[in-house]
Amino acid sequence: MEAVRQIQKKLTFTANHATMQLLKLTVLSSLLLALAVSFTSCEKDSEQDRVINYVKSGIVMTGAQETPATPSAAQGSLDVTYSKATKTLTYKFTWSGLADTITGIHIHGLAPTGYAAAIVQNILTTKNEAAFPFRGGSYSGLFYADGVKVKEEDLLNHFYYLNIHTKTYPSGEIRGQIRFQ
Repeated sequence: MEAVRQIQKKLTFTANHATMQLLKLTVLSSLLLALAVSFTSCEKDSEQDRVINYVKSGIVMTGAQETPATPSAAQGSLDVTYSKATKTLTYKFTWSGLADTITGIHIHGLAPTGYAAAIVQNILTTKNEAAFPFRGGSYSGLFYADGVKVKEEDLLNHFYYLNIHTKTYPSGEIRGQIRFQ
């Protein structure tokens, strides 16, 4: 019996070259698999975030985008972020060089670039030179896609625009199409 125990003990603690190579390959393969899984899981999170949140900065607002186009030299810039989780569009726009007093600022839809549409959100409906100076300024706000009046798919397909109306250009002096590409 003692001889059997000695043989078992020898077999258990004896490491040969083939066993060590197999052990090294197993450990290396496991580490590489763990590393690959961690990279792909990070990629999925960033990809998921990209699909849930849409962001576009520096959308140009000009008179040429108005319908009908205006010869205004005024310019503006529009930054938008849309969250599918909250169904909320957050926007910030700046403007400079408008021809006259601002009489209205609105989001309009449904209209692709080059077409006019009805107002869906009033941002400013009366003259307020103190809050909205025509020489230049900025404003931030929220726009909710309720699924009835404003549908998410229409917003994501660029069917809404923001424009600034002035006394000189009552139909709109500058416009920027809300887009995410």
